Amino acid sequence: MPLDASSLAVFVSCGTPYRIAEEEFILAVEAHLKSHGCTPITVGRSKYSVRQPVEAARDCIAECRGAIVIAFERTRILEAVEYPDSAKARSILVESHPTIWNQMESAMAYSKDIPILGFIQTGIKRQGMLSNRFEWAAIEADLSPDILRTEKFRQIFDEWLLRVRRKSELKSKELDIGDIKISTLLTQLNTKQAWAAIVITFALVSGVATTAFKLGQTFRVP
Repeated sequence: MPLDASSLAVFVSCGTPYRIAEEEFILAVEAHLKSHGCTPITVGRSKYSVRQPVEAARDCIAECRGAIVIAFERTRILEAVEYPDSAKARSILVESHPTIWNQMESAMAYSKDIPILGFIQTGIKRQGMLSNRFEWAAIEADLSPDILRTEKFRQIFDEWLLRVRRKSELKSKELDIGDIKISTLLTQLNTKQAWAAIVITFALVSGVATTAFKLGQTFRVP
């Protein structure tokens, strides 16, 4: 997806909605992001690739400056046993879990040091990347567009967006010297700096050539 130069790419992690309320909330979040100069990107929703979804998500997240995680209930366990056939065995009655993609994509974003803003539906079991102990706090509530109009959300979103913009600024300043041509580098220097760089380069080259010549003379085969 081509991005406007002024746009901030934001990865949105969300499962495929299967309720109308879920689609409405995702649309509201996407609209809110766009109204603040961000471009929401979701694999399988706004971004499609010839690669497998996990690879496509990894590539997208690497190019994004922020991430939004929307964790809706995907699986409801009515009765189960944790740690079966052991001394720690315990019964589980009614437990809700989000799509595993929320965990995977959150981990990818975290590994890239990308600011994360999370929305977690009330009742979801919070573990892993959605845990209360996770570095980035999440908004836990009955997810509806009304949340986006609250003062709590406004303050949290403003702080997150500030971090996203800072991340974008830092990223734009990063230079890979291996990708910079000498001619391009010299054009960025003033006259005095350029001459200094040329003199140093010449001295280094001359020094290497002189050393090579002397070594050749020393070890020359008669």
